[in-house]
Amino acid sequence: MDKGTFTKALGENIRGMRNDNGISQTELARRCGKDQQHIELIENGKTTCTSYTLFLICLALECSADDILPVGSRFRDSP
Repeated sequence: MDKGTFTKALGENIRGMRNDNGISQTELARRCGKDQQHIELIENGKTTCTSYTLFLICLALECSADDILPVGSRFRDSP
């Protein structure tokens, strides 16, 4: 998986988990100590996040990194 595909999938997973938890981007940003615009960029796949920001997002969404990181057979490159 290339970086662009990873970044987009990560953002989609974060957005999905946030929506499942019924919170806004603004609320997620507040819980993480980030700007709403930064969360928006991450969710839209325009930027990736540091491991620490991912940690903060996981805490805010009460989930593990395994729930958010794009891993598994559906994300692996074809042989």
